[in-house]
Amino acid sequence: MKMILTITLLLLAFSVSAQDKFYTKGLVNGYAWTDKNSTMALTYSKTESLGAILERRNSLSQQNTDLNKSSFPLDCESDIITLDKLDKSKPIDIDVIVKMIDEFYAKKENLIIPVLGAYCCSVKKLSGVSPEEIEKYRTKLFEYSKN
Repeated sequence: MKMILTITLLLLAFSVSAQDKFYTKGLVNGYAWTDKNSTMALTYSKTESLGAILERRNSLSQQNTDLNKSSFPLDCESDIITLDKLDKSKPIDIDVIVKMIDEFYAKKENLIIPVLGAYCCSVKKLSGVSPEEIEKYRTKLFEYSKN
């Protein structure tokens, strides 16, 4: 009986620690985005996953701006507005964003950054922000994710 309990506790501990790598400060990160066996990859396509993340972000920002800022302080709302104003006739193509997020996570050091941060880097790039400014933003995301 003790052996079964010990094995069960060990398995539980390993599964909890494995799941932790898929989140940074409670937000889904690049490990979950790129891992073929993550719950995110198994349950949804990347497009559906990104849609769900953005829907949650929008509901939080509508309910309470302070709550949204505390859960992810490096948002990109102004860049989304800029991008929207650039070409009103075309909506943002989520498949393009998904490919850009894949490229973002091709660099292993970015895996710890939440998907919302990778999305914001993509939006900044599409809205014409300079590569230098995007790199500064990515560095802030990385520092946020490490702490």
